[in-house]
Amino acid sequence: MESSNSKSRILPSNSTDNRQEMSLVQFNLFKRNWCVVPQESNYKTGDTVIVADEEGEDLGEIVAINVAGVHPIEGTIVRYATAEDLQLKAELDVKAEQALELFRRLRDEFNLKMQVVGAHWRLDRKKICFYFIADEKLNFRLLHKAIASALNTRVAIKQIGVRDHTKLLGGLGICGRVVCCRQFLKELKPITLRMARQQHLFVDPTKISGLCGKLLCCLSYEEEVYQHLIAMCPQVGTRIKTSGGEGQVIEVDVLTRRLRVRFNDGNEQIIALEELQIEQ
Repeated sequence: MESSNSKSRILPSNSTDNRQEMSLVQFNLFKRNWCVVPQESNYKTGDTVIVADEEGEDLGEIVAINVAGVHPIEGTIVRYATAEDLQLKAELDVKAEQALELFRRLRDEFNLKMQVVGAHWRLDRKKICFYFIADEKLNFRLLHKAIASALNTRVAIKQIGVRDHTKLLGGLGICGRVVCCRQFLKELKPITLRMARQQHLFVDPTKISGLCGKLLCCLSYEEEVYQHLIAMCPQVGTRIKTSGGEGQVIEVDVLTRRLRVRFNDGNEQIIALEELQIEQ
């Protein structure tokens, strides 16, 4: 099926190009690609589109449009999806479920300890990808050979992380609401203990971990605010002067803009940020 946009330039995968407008396209729960947007197009978030890459064509949904910055180019949006495309996608989803049943039987035959969580058949029917989670790295070469032979098509088998699996299953977080990754998060960014420490959450990591067992995604929501506030405050160990004398900062509360200071005589006092002078 041809269209006026079907001749758009397809750039090599994993290259980057600052001159291109980029959009993030979601193909399934586990796959999303940065794609070039044709010039003078009117695509918007939520549109179902056809993406062309080095392997062929696939159908996905735009989840972010005209994103600034340098991103890997993994395809080009060539046109809107048609009713025929959507019908074909529905048929392929049914076939993917049937392929999953075969995949699980072969997994058991080869005694592989993996939990199979999904499959995606590309719209051009040239390739199917199976997704699984496992506690360790597995050698599934024999499984790959067997499933490719049985389906008579190209096959990819990919291991995903526990965060992606939680996004697939959903559930309620410790706040009582549906987990963010299932409800609205488009990208699972790295979460670090530093984010918890700068918020003074010095607790057992299990108490600030989500259903996936990883640190809560919401720890990053106020990261930018905390970084801004931290930059305005002296660091622990800084020598300062106040109306009460000279001392050293031993604790900082960035939200209240208050500091705990140990003075030269050994006494400690909590003072407001506005009261101090930092020694040069």
